[in-house]
Amino acid sequence: MTQIPLDELLPHRPPMVLIDAVESFDAEAKRLVARVTIGENQLFFDGMGVPNWVAIEYMAQASAALVGYYDKHVTPGQPVRPGLLLGTRKLDLKLARFETGKTYRIVAENAFSDSDAAAFACRIEDEAGEIVATANLNAYRPPDMEQFLKEQMKA
Repeated sequence: MTQIPLDELLPHRPPMVLIDAVESFDAEAKRLVARVTIGENQLFFDGMGVPNWVAIEYMAQASAALVGYYDKHVTPGQPVRPGLLLGTRKLDLKLARFETGKTYRIVAENAFSDSDAAAFACRIEDEAGEIVATANLNAYRPPDMEQFLKEQMKA
């Protein structure tokens, strides 16, 4: 797997880049595994860890990285199109917080996609491989984000 810097895959910039790195990408399976290690450098760190509700953003960023890797695999040289998280279904959080010093794996798999919309099946695993969070995320990537946002401002 060719490593692609996160700033080429995500529209976020520090401190909003919450995942640390991409571990693997499988173009055929449309699957990506990312990781995050919880520490004081995390934006939502509260002294005891990171609250569980941040799981949605971890999964959203892993999903965005998956789409970015896939775009770069299918259309090399083209910029990655940003997208919008529309919502989540079947969110299941099995922990109150992500613990300080622990590393978590975020798995994002493309469950559905067309040219502009996508759904992702996501999970977060702890260091022992136990699933600590799951969700299905829905996203939209307009063909022209700038134009889309201008239209939304008028509405």
